[in-house]
Amino acid sequence: MRRIMPAIVMLLVFYVAPPVMGDVVVSNVYDNLQTDRAMENVPIALSRVGAEGDFTNGITPMIGGRKLPAQVDVLRRAGDGSIRHALVSFVLPELAAGGNVKVDWLNETPTEPPPFQWSFDKASFGAKLVLATEAGGVLTSDLGKIIARAWSASERVKVLHDGPVMKEFEIHDVPVDASGTPGPHIEVLWRLRLFTGQSSVRVTAVVERCKARKKSGPEQIQYKFSSVKLVHNDKVLYEEGAYDHIDQSRYRIVAWTDGQLEDIHRRPNFEYWRKGRFVPEYRWVKVKSRDEVDSFYDMRAEMRDHPKRRQGILESGIILRHMPNTGGRWDLGPYPSWAVAYLLAGGGPKTYRAILHADGNGGGVFFIHVRQNGAPGYNIFTVEQPPLDRGYRIPLYRLPDGSRPPAQPDHAHAPSIGYISYLLTGDKYYAEEVSFWAAYHMGEWPHRGLKWQSMDRSFAWSLRQVVDAAFILPDNHPLVGYFNDGVSKCLDEMTEGLVRSGRRVHCPPAGVFQCSGRQNWVNAMRCSTWMYSWVVWALGNAADKGFHDKAPAVRDWAAEYIVGLYTSEDEFKAPDGRVYRYDPRDAIPYSTAIARIKTKVVDKKVSVTDRTGNKTTKTVKGLEVVDSEPDYLDNYGAIWYYTKQNVDNGWYDERGLEHLPDKNGVWPLLETGFGGGMMYWAYDRKVRPHFNYHLEAMTGLSIAVEAGVPKANEAWKRAIKLGGHKGDYGIQIIPRVADFEP
Repeated sequence: MRRIMPAIVMLLVFYVAPPVMGDVVVSNVYDNLQTDRAMENVPIALSRVGAEGDFTNGITPMIGGRKLPAQVDVLRRAGDGSIRHALVSFVLPELAAGGNVKVDWLNETPTEPPPFQWSFDKASFGAKLVLATEAGGVLTSDLGKIIARAWSASERVKVLHDGPVMKEFEIHDVPVDASGTPGPHIEVLWRLRLFTGQSSVRVTAVVERCKARKKSGPEQIQYKFSSVKLVHNDKVLYEEGAYDHIDQSRYRIVAWTDGQLEDIHRRPNFEYWRKGRFVPEYRWVKVKSRDEVDSFYDMRAEMRDHPKRRQGILESGIILRHMPNTGGRWDLGPYPSWAVAYLLAGGGPKTYRAILHADGNGGGVFFIHVRQNGAPGYNIFTVEQPPLDRGYRIPLYRLPDGSRPPAQPDHAHAPSIGYISYLLTGDKYYAEEVSFWAAYHMGEWPHRGLKWQSMDRSFAWSLRQVVDAAFILPDNHPLVGYFNDGVSKCLDEMTEGLVRSGRRVHCPPAGVFQCSGRQNWVNAMRCSTWMYSWVVWALGNAADKGFHDKAPAVRDWAAEYIVGLYTSEDEFKAPDGRVYRYDPRDAIPYSTAIARIKTKVVDKKVSVTDRTGNKTTKTVKGLEVVDSEPDYLDNYGAIWYYTKQNVDNGWYDERGLEHLPDKNGVWPLLETGFGGGMMYWAYDRKVRPHFNYHLEAMTGLSIAVEAGVPKANEAWKRAIKLGGHKGDYGIQIIPRVADFEP
């Protein structure tokens, strides 16, 4: 049991409201993860999110019908002035070992706690970070010395929170070697969280290599350490072995100086998160319990490429280290499947820790953490030389010492990082990850803003990250305005280029002949419709999260394309004389034709490598574009016909065309090719049918149903019947409307 100052005990007795229920906005149940120690009169800080219009007067925690005095640090307000996000600090009366406590949150100003009771002893504080280099040197950041030198007056000290229950300070330092010379690469952000009446301090050490790169590339890509150790006087608080601190990556160590005050599982109220539009509506396809979710994601984590230290510093943990990889992954989707499963199951402690690691050290290992004049975001303002332009990226697979490649960021496969953990904890580190990734998506080559023209997943996930950052980061965050302006500019461009285009069928304006290593097409540009569906969701997310005036029109315009694939009655008389309509069974193939272009058959010389590595040159029949000006298709029957024509005749450069058009230029259609609910992939010379991606359609259709897009309900019902009832990892996204029964 922890000691508490007499004034705090008096506070709990004197200021507690009578046990009557007030205006309860939402309730949460929190778990004590310390199974061997009960908590009594222990101060805590909890993250509290609020739906717009809910917390207009303040936030008061209530336990067992008794209102508790609290310190409320408002981080973000909604457009109507209500509290969207805050850290609420108060004294928790009791919590049994391994038990839980229900907190009711009221919309009222809490009673002011008594003044902060200092139990922090500067004279005996001796936190120190010791970094031992592989070369035998040592870098040290001695926080105890900084504090001893009148730290409150130092320019390096920043006050993050300063209240009667909790205070938090940030101190910037550069580690020095044995001679006292500052190291040229490593910086440390110390964050100390102090609680009233408590001597134990929560110490966070954020270790960064985030200095601006030079045009010639980083001075030292790798910086190898034999160990890192966080000590407090003669006690080791944290220690980890050899690691490689790649340029532009960061990690965080968290420990308590005199013993952990609390280890509370900050379980969210998923129903309330959905109400407040913080996350979409999901449902189980097959219900899993908390234990099953914990077991599933922990088991999968052990299958990672570094199971021994999957939750360590500079380890990506559950996130795929090499992002440019297959799209069938559990870290993709609107939000990672582990976060969704966690929310649906009501929270499991193992998955909770996996989420915190993924959003923290997992995200920090990706080498994008370039700072701009101290702002916690990617260096978006460097015009002449983007820090991560292709010519200056760390060469993947080619580190100087020949070791494993670093974690590789990209846009098309980037999961949501930072957002869920920031909602759960309110910790600044997670806010920084939200900001870093949003700024990366906005500023990294080749984007220079949100690249919306192809309407693919690289745009969908970029838009999601930037919108979420604009929605949840603190009001005083230096990049909130930049993110808001970036999304607004993007939506303005989309309104002009799409909504006002006059096109009857709402295809994207940009397409490709070949994508994701698959076949070339013969006479049409294409888009990936399953990715397009994710774009619809991302636009709906923007409409939910503050962009009410600009996003809905673009959202509905895009959603109508997906709806039309299931519901259109268009007829098209093709060059072969037959009439075609779009078959709803084929609604979401890998790609659909969006525009015709003119091509001709030519002889091409290609290089072929056999299994032994020998290279030969041969001549094959290929295609040459005669006129690349796209002729956009404005009839769903035509889209189905040209999709089939191109999929059935798709070809690879090294093999050449296997079919040729007739004398009138009409390409043949295969009876066993695309159509009838199948899609056609041919990695070899055999027809390999695969079912269509109706599940992905549900993501976009959920938004279409919510928005009231015409025929969206009809499209939803058809998609469900055709296979949309299936779910990735047992999870499915559904419309968030109370009266809708799928």
